[in-house]
Amino acid sequence: MDILELMKKRRSIRKYQDKQIDREDLEKIIEAGLYAPNAGGYVSSEQPSNIDDPTIKNGFYEAPTVCVIFGAKNFLYSVPDAFCCAENMVLEAANLGIASCIIARGEETFDNEVGMGLLNKWGIPDTDIARCFVILGYCDGEYPQIKPRKENRFLVID
Repeated sequence: MDILELMKKRRSIRKYQDKQIDREDLEKIIEAGLYAPNAGGYVSSEQPSNIDDPTIKNGFYEAPTVCVIFGAKNFLYSVPDAFCCAENMVLEAANLGIASCIIARGEETFDNEVGMGLLNKWGIPDTDIARCFVILGYCDGEYPQIKPRKENRFLVID
């Protein structure tokens, strides 16, 4: 499958099977993130976000794998770098047949006593900050189909 078809096919998944992904696949997904360039509103009824459905209590949607992406606290491009990394990771996950979703609450997740304790336990330097998460697993239910894009969302100027 070419990259554009893969991008069209990939969906953000928020319902997961209770099944862990293979370590080899996880390492490929992380490797894809390492090759990233450097320098939500309503989702759907099939895959609702916790913003859409307040009965969802787990912000990681019960995904069996959660990757935290950190960046330097005092680097201007830390946030876009982290999200480029996350995008590469979800594309490689889709390529491997693994469901994924990018979650953008890194900073506030660890901005408390429990979170800081985890960062210390993991050996994360205090010069770094969590920017986002990539959750991984296998879709529980039907995988969402490609949805048409809204018209007139771009402008090409000759």
